[in-house]
Amino acid sequence: MKIAYLADHPEHLETIAAWQHAEFGYLTPAMTREDRAERLRRSLQKDALPMAFVALSADGALLGSAGLLATTITHKHLTPWLSSVYVPEESRGRGVASALSLHAVSEAARPGHDRLYLFTPRSEALYARIGWSTFDRIDYNGVPLTLMERPTA
Repeated sequence: MKIAYLADHPEHLETIAAWQHAEFGYLTPAMTREDRAERLRRSLQKDALPMAFVALSADGALLGSAGLLATTITHKHLTPWLSSVYVPEESRGRGVASALSLHAVSEAARPGHDRLYLFTPRSEALYARIGWSTFDRIDYNGVPLTLMERPTA
C-alpha cells in the first residue's frame, strides 16, 4: 500500500466525493455531492491546507482516502483537523485507515503543527489504538461525536 496526495491522483476525486457523501452526508445534510467534489478540488495541493490523501494498492487501485483541513464543523479555534477518513468495506481490516491517519499526522507536523484533531461518531477505539486521546464528547445536530487529539511528534 502507498499513501499519496490526491493532487497526484485527481482521477479519484469523483469516487471519493461519492464515498464521502454516502458516508458522512448525515453530518452536513445541506452539502451536496458536488459540494464535496468542490471541497476536494480545493484540496488538490501539497503544501497548504486543505489537502487530501489516497491509499493505493500496489496495482494502483484506490483503497481509501483522508483529508487535512484547517477547520471543521466543531471547535473552529483548533487547527488542523484530520477529516473524512474513509475506507470502503472491501478494503477494511487491512490497516488502511490507520495508515492514512498516521500519514496525516506526519503531514500536519511538516509546517510545524504540534497537534492534530479529529472527531468521530463511531471509530474512537481505532484512533485510540494509534495514539489519539479523547478530549471532549459533544452532540452535533443529534449525533454524538467524540473529539480526539494527537501530538504530531
